[in-house]
Amino acid sequence: MRRLLLAGAVVAVLAALVPVVAFGIVPLFVKSTLVEPPPATAAATPASPVAGATPAPPAARSLTGELRKIDVVHYGSGRVTISRDPGNHTLRFEGVDIAGAPNMFVYLSDASDGRPGNFTDLGPLKATNGSFNYPVPAAVDLDAVHSVVVWCRAFSVTVTYAPLA
Repeated sequence: MRRLLLAGAVVAVLAALVPVVAFGIVPLFVKSTLVEPPPATAAATPASPVAGATPAPPAARSLTGELRKIDVVHYGSGRVTISRDPGNHTLRFEGVDIAGAPNMFVYLSDASDGRPGNFTDLGPLKATNGSFNYPVPAAVDLDAVHSVVVWCRAFSVTVTYAPLA
């Protein structure tokens, strides 16, 4: 009976340590920093107005949002921006700090509540801290994109997200 109680106590202690290790210690080792320059934008060449000339296209519109904290272990801060330069869409993470987790991916989602919804996978998260860019495929309808989601595939959970406006 005594051995059974001891074995039960050991199992209980180990079970209690799993969340501490998973959410307290592991993120310390999966943090990384990357600083990339902003993407080059199509520079408009200044020209003097010419009679009969076609007016220049309007400036590119961008979508922006701030990363949100979900809870103590799922958080992010910093800005995300999708530039809508003609023929060259880019998602930029600017000055971000994102919780560490394994197997994180960046999704462009049609949902604005932090869930992936119908999404476009832009690939693995490059870093948890810093500023970096992702090319957005030309086929993506940016009018249907309502948020950027950082998704942990290992635990099927949103780490952070940013609704876009």
